[in-house]
This record gives sequence, C-alpha cells and structure tokens, in this order.
Amino acid sequence: MNFKKLSFCVAILFAAAAHATPETDALSDRLTKSMPGLKIEAISPSPIPGLYEIVSGGDVAYVTADGVYMVQGTLFNVPERRNLSEKTLGVERAKAMKSLDPSTLVIYPAKGKEKHVITVFTDPSCPYCHKLHSDLAQLNDMGITVRYALYARSGTGTLTSRQLSEVLCANDKKAALERFFANSHLNATGAECKQAAGLERINKAANQVGLKGTPHIVSDSGYSASGYMSAPELLRTLQQGS
Repeated sequence: MNFKKLSFCVAILFAAAAHATPETDALSDRLTKSMPGLKIEAISPSPIPGLYEIVSGGDVAYVTADGVYMVQGTLFNVPERRNLSEKTLGVERAKAMKSLDPSTLVIYPAKGKEKHVITVFTDPSCPYCHKLHSDLAQLNDMGITVRYALYARSGTGTLTSRQLSEVLCANDKKAALERFFANSHLNATGAECKQAAGLERINKAANQVGLKGTPHIVSDSGYSASGYMSAPELLRTLQQGS
C-alpha cells in the first residue's frame, strides 16, 4: 500500500492521543517544533522498542523517541504476515466514519439481512462514481448498505459543491442526487441548511481516510480503497477484510 507524504498545514494543529503519556507528549512537542503545522492525530509506542507510531492525515509514520529520525512506510509482522500499519489506519478510518452525522449522508439500505456497511465518498462529476452508482441495487441485494458521503473533488464554491449542498437540503435527497448524476452540468445555486454545513466535516473525514480520488470506499471495519470495483469484486473484498 502506498502512502502519500505527510501534509504540512499553515496553522499548527494537534490532536492528543487517547492515552497520552509523558513520553508521547514530549515527543509530540519535539515534532511540532521541528515541523510546524504537522497534524498528529494519534501517537503511541510501536511494536519496535524505541520507535513510536504516528498517524497524520490518513498516513502512518514511525519516529524515534528523540524525534530526530522518521520512517514513512508499512510495518509488517513477518511471522504472522500482518500489516500492522494498515491495522492502525483501519481503526482511525472507522473513527472518522463514526464522526459523520447520518443526516448529512445519503443512505441506501441493504435488502434483507445487512452483511456490510460501506461509506462511499462520491461526486456526480466523477465517471467512476457513475459506474458504482449504477451498481447500487446489486450491492443492496447482496446485503451491503451504501452510505454516500457527498464530496466535491473540484473544491468548495464550485458547481459540484453547490449541487451537493442542494442535495442535502432537499426534502428528497435521493431524487435530488439522481438529477445531478443524470446531468452533472445541471446548474445549481446552492443551499444553506444544517445538513449542508456537514459537507465541511465530510471533507475533513476525506483527509483522515487518505482519500486520493473518487469514488473512495471505507468499510465498517476500516478497510479503504479508491476507485471503482464491480459489485461481486467489492463483496469479495469486504468478506476478506472482515
């Protein structure tokens, strides 16, 4: 799995780990002094003595206790054949999904017994989002609940972002979204409501899960992937991940 470079923001942002210790606090201080703007979402001792694991912007890195040396990449447990970095990121992605307000999502429930829940960051102007959208009925029939997190890949203030705010403020969100999937160039003036304000939180969650393109899929277990997969392929992937 490839990880993008740690992002450096203009403002200094820091989120303390749930179980901070004097050692992790001191390391966090050293890192934020060395790299102003680094957003640390979680920091904890790694399985390797003297090395700490850091989660930042959907990426993971490993740093020495003195904050001098950093390694960015994937940590494996070789005998157990386990990707420890992916396990950590899966937990963080699951947290990000739970932070989303359901009223800001467009939800297509599974038919019959629910086997999996996926959150899909989608955009009506994205061709591969259209392909996945055409598979919705099949995914629901397979027992997969699909939660759409509306994400304007073109940025805020664009036609797509105005379309998405109109969708979230509509009485019938699904019908409104279908109109823009049918014509992604359809004019929209935008709308303001509590749900539309949630687009900002969706954008933040997109960064937390390492979104690199749409559609971006995050499962209930924290598995994440960008790009289109056919319904049978996606079901197999979810089954393997669980």
